[in-house]
Amino acid sequence: MEKRYEATMIMSAVGDAMGYKNGSWEFQMSQNTITKEYERFNGLENIVIDKKNWRLSDDTIMHMATAIAITRPENTDFNSICEQIALAYIRCMEDMGGRAPGRQTMNSVGLMTKGFSSKEPLKWNEIPYANGGGGCGGAMRSMCIGLKYWNESQIDDLIALSIESGRITHNHPVGFLGAMVSALFTSFAIQNVDPKLWGTKLMCEGLPKAKEYLKKTENDTNRKWENYVRGWNYFEDAWKAYLKLRKIPLSLDDALSAEQPTYPEFPETYGYMERMAFYQSVSFDGWGGSSGHDSVIISYDALLGAGSDWKEMVERAIIHAGDNDSTGAIGCAWWGALYGMESVPLNNYDKIEYKPIIVGLSKAIFKSLEIPHDQK
Repeated sequence: MEKRYEATMIMSAVGDAMGYKNGSWEFQMSQNTITKEYERFNGLENIVIDKKNWRLSDDTIMHMATAIAITRPENTDFNSICEQIALAYIRCMEDMGGRAPGRQTMNSVGLMTKGFSSKEPLKWNEIPYANGGGGCGGAMRSMCIGLKYWNESQIDDLIALSIESGRITHNHPVGFLGAMVSALFTSFAIQNVDPKLWGTKLMCEGLPKAKEYLKKTENDTNRKWENYVRGWNYFEDAWKAYLKLRKIPLSLDDALSAEQPTYPEFPETYGYMERMAFYQSVSFDGWGGSSGHDSVIISYDALLGAGSDWKEMVERAIIHAGDNDSTGAIGCAWWGALYGMESVPLNNYDKIEYKPIIVGLSKAIFKSLEIPHDQK
């Protein structure tokens, strides 16, 4: 089990670095161009991920920050964990040169940073509601929370912390619910839940609990439910539409009663261009994967279509002209949690930037768990 924790963290970084490609693939808007550049490598084994040519983007730097925060010895209660997350996000801004951090993240972190303005810094739970805060900045960095709270009995803790990890910078349902899904699906992978059931369990278990938590933490200033309703409905409707498209049951009873499930159903022809068209169709503004809802939908679609095939996962989650470092970071974290790294070419991860630190963080998270010896 410990190896799967390492694979989750490392493969997430691989997905990020490969999608980012020092900015040239993340911001490449031509599907034909990115496909041709990828095919010139003539095989994944020829892609040597290293610091010079394949730097980590803001996605992994912030995922590492989340992992650092949730393993701090100062954590004594929920509030202290959230304080550590906010502090880690502030500190990691020092390492954002050439990593393309998002505007919403930087604005929110600035509000919590002393000296950013003449006003007193805000606390982690004081970030204003943001009408434009539906980006994927929360979703790309919360997978490790699903490693920390992996057990089914810990779902309430997972949902609370993953929502707050997103809401610290993205105080909008589309933004922070994406963070919740990234963490929740990681926990499903560690529990060995069949990926076909993840979307259904999100609708039947995850979202109801999320709504309960949001109602419980509602206030009359920056966390009004009335401000959240529209974004909540948008996120929920996007997932319902996706599950219906892939013929995945919305009811857990229906999903579990199917003796030989035929879902998910993909189009007969579903190559690069067809996937790109679909990714754009589920996006908010045509850049597939850049929002909290489509980043996790695209990552999930890639995982379902690829199965245990690493090459297929790369081509579905990363080789597209959207926000592909984020779909790579999210989807490949789930893939690593499920399948490990045994089938992945050594060149794809052995020289990745910050590898010793990432491995160390995976060990720290695992060490913090209480797991029966026979499950380790």
